[in-house]
Amino acid sequence: LERGERLVLVGPSGAGKTTLLRAIAGLTHATSGMITIGGVDRTSEPPERRDAVYLHQTPLLFPHLDVFGNIAFPLRVRGLHSNEVRARVTRAMQAVQLEAFGSRRPDSLSGGQRHRVALARAIVARPAILLLDEPLSSLDPALRNDVRDAIVNAQMESGAAMLLVTHDLDEAGLIGDRIGVIVDRHLAQIASPSVLFTRPATLAIARLVGISNEVIGEVDADGVFMCALGAVRLAMDEHVRGPAVIGFRPEAARIVPESSVRGKVIRILHRAGRTTALIDANGTQIEIVIDSLFPPALGDQVALALDPRRIIAFARD
Repeated sequence: LERGERLVLVGPSGAGKTTLLRAIAGLTHATSGMITIGGVDRTSEPPERRDAVYLHQTPLLFPHLDVFGNIAFPLRVRGLHSNEVRARVTRAMQAVQLEAFGSRRPDSLSGGQRHRVALARAIVARPAILLLDEPLSSLDPALRNDVRDAIVNAQMESGAAMLLVTHDLDEAGLIGDRIGVIVDRHLAQIASPSVLFTRPATLAIARLVGISNEVIGEVDADGVFMCALGAVRLAMDEHVRGPAVIGFRPEAARIVPESSVRGKVIRILHRAGRTTALIDANGTQIEIVIDSLFPPALGDQVALALDPRRIIAFARD
């Protein structure tokens, strides 16, 4: 993890994401391996000597101190001159858009504002690495956007490396320069959001990053996938042959006037951002995006076109 980089970890519950953060911070003992921060082996050092700050998902603030005092606390513990303290705290408050809140007490702040105070206190100490454990999980959608932007701004202001854990894939893509996927307690893939979301390395990773449609079949010598949907053409760069599973997102398929790929509409699913239809083709069900203004009717037989560029093929063992 390079200085100034934002790396986001995703994975199922129990995969070890929080344990990893706590081990880096020195809050959990590492039973094997080595932890280096800034090129220095920190594996056996106590938390206060690691140059890392761990920020829990629930912000912990001193209730008897105002916002300025909370943010300034780690600097005053270090004995910095008052002028330096004021300059650094002011910059940290600007980074999280709290310039007007310096004299407010924590009990007068909203949830999002308390998160930003905790974030400012974390960055004002100028650690080498920020460790954030699901910092947005307890916030409503509107506050999430504000705090997410504050996290990125604060991290860029501090120049620290950042390792963030989340279950939210949109959050991971919006924050991370790279995303790491943990499967069965192993780092299964690490890539930029654009690569990870479009070309996951394995079927297990594809499932974790939201590629919801899976179809079993077989790829012939011409690169055509034969399955319950019919004959599906794959992209030229897919080299899988024989028994296979294809995965694709709902937006990879659309209803067309005529096609060899056909199915019956069995359900319409309305979401805030899009409307989809559940299609049954000879017992295989897939979800596709539809026009919410002109949806098909339940029971309609529809023809489907699948975009070969948005289909990923995995060899079936």
